[in-house]
Amino acid sequence: MIRICLFSVFALASLLPIKVFAQGQEVTPIKVNLPPSPSFAASNVPTQYPSGEFSVLGLRKMKDKYMDKDVQVKAYLVEIYECPAELRKCNDELNDKTKKEKKKAIKKGGDALTSNVQVDRGGCRPCDQPHFFMADAPNTKKDHALLIADYPVKDWDTGDPKPLEAKVGEQYIVTGTFSINSMTGFAASNGLIIHKKLQALDGKTMAEGNAVLPPEAQTIKLEGKSAEQVGWAAHQKDGLVAGKKKGDKGTPGGVNR
Repeated sequence: MIRICLFSVFALASLLPIKVFAQGQEVTPIKVNLPPSPSFAASNVPTQYPSGEFSVLGLRKMKDKYMDKDVQVKAYLVEIYECPAELRKCNDELNDKTKKEKKKAIKKGGDALTSNVQVDRGGCRPCDQPHFFMADAPNTKKDHALLIADYPVKDWDTGDPKPLEAKVGEQYIVTGTFSINSMTGFAASNGLIIHKKLQALDGKTMAEGNAVLPPEAQTIKLEGKSAEQVGWAAHQKDGLVAGKKKGDKGTPGGVNR
């Protein structure tokens, strides 16, 4: 009886590998969808660089402490906003039309001189205010980057247009006020920077001042450093900048209106 059982066991054991191998051929392989490997890029980004600037990650970690204060951030330029060509064209046409209507009002005289000229926009919305995005890695998606709002688009000394000549993918140092909202309607729950200065790593100033802030607000006040005047305050002479007084439309540094 024992011999029969042992024989049966050994016989069954000798067949098992064949049986298992056969099942392995017949069963369709199972694909396991594992989550992507974790990125360790964030762990390599310091909260604050040895030279004193914050990283984007570091600034957001200390959002409550530095909210509504001037800060410096070292990060990569991810994207500079450019108004779409079609939108820019319709706005240029609308501006020309507005100028013509103003000239008509001047010729007409009387109440027309003081009344606002209303021109039908015809579905043409304004371009967004000047802004760009920075992040701790050059390939960061825009929706995860730090928005920098309202940098100046004109030369403070001449009043001529001055596009931002900075290269996407390179690292810069931006200085400005850390805030949730800007005067021009930008908003970010994890914070944005109201622009006051942009510098290359070698110290070269790429842009300074703000397109919409009043002159008295265009002073950099960094913790532990002396105040620095930028924008209107730094370039005004006898109350004028490029021949224009405070509040004039088309003021250098500001946006064409």
